[in-house]
Amino acid sequence: MRVSEVMVKEPTVVRLDTSVKKVAELMRERSIGSVIIVEGERPVGIITERDLVHRVLALGRDPASLRAKDVCSMPVVAFSEMGYVEDACDTMKEYGVRRLVVVDGRDRVAGILTTDDLVYNLRSMSEELAVKFLIARRRS
Repeated sequence: MRVSEVMVKEPTVVRLDTSVKKVAELMRERSIGSVIIVEGERPVGIITERDLVHRVLALGRDPASLRAKDVCSMPVVAFSEMGYVEDACDTMKEYGVRRLVVVDGRDRVAGILTTDDLVYNLRSMSEELAVKFLIARRRS
């Protein structure tokens, strides 16, 4: 199964100079756990709820005076929309992340893939694997 089949399309993106307060407001309004930071159309970082807690709130910093570039995780771990879900899982494990920014063939943001997306689609991925197994078994 391709990543493009299970990713969230049209994720929330902001520029490097967006205020952290605005980022937090977007996360609350859209019920999302992360926002992708872009320069032009290319992803350069990501801000997660964890980043807000560890890099802003726990340190008593003012979200209104900070910019996305001040607290985002950089560089971003990106993955091709045409890649396979199994390989995306390996990449998440290798880098110790729960989110991958998904890019198109021109390295522009195409979506985001999270562990929640994988769990949500687990049944359909399992069914696809079972069908492939049955087809392979019949051929042998």
